[in-house]
Amino acid sequence: MSPFRAALAVLLLSSATALTWAEEPDYTDRDHWLCHPDKSDRDNVCLRDQAVVSVTANGSSSVTPGYVEAIPAVDCFYVYPTASMDVTANSNMRPDAQEQDTTAIQFGRYGEVCRTFAPVYRQRTLTYLGIGALGDGLVSEETMATANETAYQDVRQAFSHYLENDSNGRGFLLVGHSQGARLLARLIQEEIETNDELSDRLVAAHLIGTGISVPVGERVGGTFTQTPLCSSANQSGCVVAYSTFRKDDPELATPRFGVVPDGGYDGNYEAACTHPAALAGGVESLHPVLPFDQPYAFDVLLKFKGSGGPYKNWWKNVKAKRQADFYSVPGHFTGECVRDDNGTHYLEVTIDSDESDPRADDYRGELIVVKGWGLHLIDVNLAQGDLIRLAGDQINNWMQR
Repeated sequence: MSPFRAALAVLLLSSATALTWAEEPDYTDRDHWLCHPDKSDRDNVCLRDQAVVSVTANGSSSVTPGYVEAIPAVDCFYVYPTASMDVTANSNMRPDAQEQDTTAIQFGRYGEVCRTFAPVYRQRTLTYLGIGALGDGLVSEETMATANETAYQDVRQAFSHYLENDSNGRGFLLVGHSQGARLLARLIQEEIETNDELSDRLVAAHLIGTGISVPVGERVGGTFTQTPLCSSANQSGCVVAYSTFRKDDPELATPRFGVVPDGGYDGNYEAACTHPAALAGGVESLHPVLPFDQPYAFDVLLKFKGSGGPYKNWWKNVKAKRQADFYSVPGHFTGECVRDDNGTHYLEVTIDSDESDPRADDYRGELIVVKGWGLHLIDVNLAQGDLIRLAGDQINNWMQR
């Protein structure tokens, strides 16, 4: 490790050691929810404007305003990914812009199909994830295990509070990315698969960007004993899971995602991959809904690619950004679940760039500081339109069932 990296790690660790947070969550306090039906419109992160500028291959554009279902039939319960910049191993219960913006970007659009619930929780922080990435041994396994356990117990407590005080027997759809998806996977294992009534109320689980293991070529087994991967839009009580990499991405040489949780591949188990627009398999267009602006910490960590928006032309992007906070480029991305020779199983993303197409030839998604993550930071948004449409189908199926 370079002297600079070592000094930075020591500085961060010493700062973190000096601070502890004794505050525990009280989920009767609406300040401990980012999204909740009882929060005011001003404070509810999920009610931020979700308008999107859609740009087609001929350069024409249209703006679709955000939409919130007035009388949703089911609920969506979301756990956000690693986002906190707090300097302790676990974040406090006072979310900053990182957690708020991440939730709005990944989860706000689910308000089109369900009531939205998103608890604040004491997650393992982005700071400690960064320290661990600087070198082996800087953060002990015991520290990380304790941080992960604290995060999970908060999520379990928030979900229990939701069931006891807000659910009223309604169906629920679980949504999470990265750390959030991992915690929800454990919740399914320990709280839902062991409870027939809750299993029946599970509309679906969208667990993106984490290692859900299944026997190779199978739909159930591995991480979950009875909850299958989704194979049809006319199905509920199932799991959507994938991690994204570009086609021929060199980072696939050392993948962090698309592999089973222990990182090994023995030919028996693999990471789940379900293309949300092609659950039965094959190549299919993706419907991305991308933010013009990422949360600030992620924005500075992303490699600079493309033009910062849907157009090749910078000035056209400036004008488009004045119309909405999100943009879409229909037909510009395709995806397919593939297995490479090392057993990595992932959603392979291809951009159909064309010199005559006024839309951008590339888009930001990879980190500058770590390898093997692929398009992890934009996993959800690369297929967000597909996920919302699929959620609507799954809700309809669950209601009919």
